[in-house]
Amino acid sequence: MKKIMFTAICALLAGSPVFAGERVGDFSLIDHQGVYHHMAWYDDQEAIVLLPHANDATDSSALASLQELRSRYEVQGVVFMLLNPGLDASRDAVRAEAEQAGIDLPILMDDTQLVADMLGMTRLDEAVVYDPATFEVLYRGEADSSLAQVLDRVLDGESIELTVAATDGAAISYGNLSAHGELSYEHDIAPIIAENCAECHRQGGIAPFAMDSKLAVQGWSPMIREVVLTRRMPPGQIDNKVGHKMRNEMNLADGDMQKLVSWIDAGANTESETDPLTQLEWPDTKWTLAAMLGEPDLVIEVPPQSIPATGVVDYMNIPIDLGLTEDRWVRGSEVAPGAPEVLHHIITTVIPPEGRRNGFDLFIEAINSLPEERAVAIRTEIFAAMAAGEEPDIDEIFARNPDIDVGSLLGGGDPDQGSVAGYAPGNSFSLNPEGVGGLLKAGSRLNLQMHYTTSGRETVDATEIGVYFYDEGYVPNERMSGGVGNAFTIDIPAQAKDHEMQLVTYVPEEAEIYSLMPHMHFRGKRMAFTARYPDGSEELILSVPAYSFNWQLSHELETPLRVPAGTRIVATGAFDNSSQNDFNPDPNIEVHWGEQSWEEMFMGFYSWKNVDQTGSE
Repeated sequence: MKKIMFTAICALLAGSPVFAGERVGDFSLIDHQGVYHHMAWYDDQEAIVLLPHANDATDSSALASLQELRSRYEVQGVVFMLLNPGLDASRDAVRAEAEQAGIDLPILMDDTQLVADMLGMTRLDEAVVYDPATFEVLYRGEADSSLAQVLDRVLDGESIELTVAATDGAAISYGNLSAHGELSYEHDIAPIIAENCAECHRQGGIAPFAMDSKLAVQGWSPMIREVVLTRRMPPGQIDNKVGHKMRNEMNLADGDMQKLVSWIDAGANTESETDPLTQLEWPDTKWTLAAMLGEPDLVIEVPPQSIPATGVVDYMNIPIDLGLTEDRWVRGSEVAPGAPEVLHHIITTVIPPEGRRNGFDLFIEAINSLPEERAVAIRTEIFAAMAAGEEPDIDEIFARNPDIDVGSLLGGGDPDQGSVAGYAPGNSFSLNPEGVGGLLKAGSRLNLQMHYTTSGRETVDATEIGVYFYDEGYVPNERMSGGVGNAFTIDIPAQAKDHEMQLVTYVPEEAEIYSLMPHMHFRGKRMAFTARYPDGSEELILSVPAYSFNWQLSHELETPLRVPAGTRIVATGAFDNSSQNDFNPDPNIEVHWGEQSWEEMFMGFYSWKNVDQTGSE
């Protein structure tokens, strides 16, 4: 009886199939232009109207009717979109046809067919009216006067049950989903959880609950369905249908999404002879790199920090003596946070034994490395501003001169100097390829900029940093390099939903790009990285369409991208300073650059390795 009741509850929560007045749930999809659309974000609008799309098969009459309805209702708070129900995998082909047909609506790419199936779409002329506040389907039928009547009632504030009107357009084939009719927990579902979820969702993991048995997965199945369909989990997802393949990509495969949601919609049956999740074994170590390199050669214990339950915690700068009595070459390093619920980030700076050079001197040195005519103009501009008692516009200087190496200003500029991993949620270690390393000289120190956020209860954080060295006497042949882009001038208007910015970072020598990492704060919305080559051509490297401040990942290319000297990495991103951003501390103020989380940053971090390793940068 309990099993029958659970199956019924799961079917009700899953919302499949759709009945009158039933809630179908929230979802997120990326459109043909690479823009992320989360339905809950549109809950300040009255309704969303969706019509199926298919290359060379979109119902032209239905599309014309939809455009006519759009001209009447869009200004009244109704959003119009097309939805490709997994019939065309090529974004380029969909984009080309849309341009040819003059379609300026977003075309949501439902590659898994899960959303179209959830909405009950069966024919290409079948429009759907969806309420983004309640996640209910209000209408399914032709894009005609019946749909208009439903929208009028919505705008009048009436309570509406599902209205269904038959259509006779071409049928939508759900071949992608039909293959998942008979699913086994043991052979189909548990392997997906083990591969994608269990490392965090286990006892002692960083996730808030464990998925370490079939009963746990069954109990959490409605939530699993919701976070999979909205793409909140796994965290740190990218747009993996464009750009280059990332080695540490977190996205679920389309087939795995289909299996999970189909299994949950069918009642989350866990009948099996064995439970693979109970047989998983985890290493008894806090170090992720231990599986490859063993325990660290040097463990740095950061002095414990007491974090109050509430309030604002000032940034801390903590000096650490490494105790090194001889030079050592670094292979990798890792941060093991003591209290990840309060530790927001660590920026780690290596201080060589001779001390850190003055930042202004490094800035002038970087300017002097430019062609003399440009260097003279910049020096004149800086000293004129200082003579007038004003601050020079550093951001504008960087924008006009992207070949100024911001990374060397932050790190000191010694090409041999090693680095030690910093920390942000989801980004806790750094590992050089074999034969690549950096030098920590005897007497080197660390400076840790540590940022904490309060969690509602008093907490003590005792973070540790592990460093892995190459064997004594071994000198790696190659050095890793990289760059940092940083926009110091940020002016985001109050209630701006998509305030776009752009940042250019210069690659001075022929190099292989290994990783890219966006960094913004609570209002960060999206960021994409494009390589702009000296011949004028461009190539998209990576798109992060739904940036999350809680998961700041360094995205590592599966195959390093070789780029010529003079390549510019263009980071294009946006901020959501509106009330629709649930993480926004205050949507009614203009936001500027600042170190605290309620202020903003716009940065790109890049690691690359120069092809020519004979000289220094």
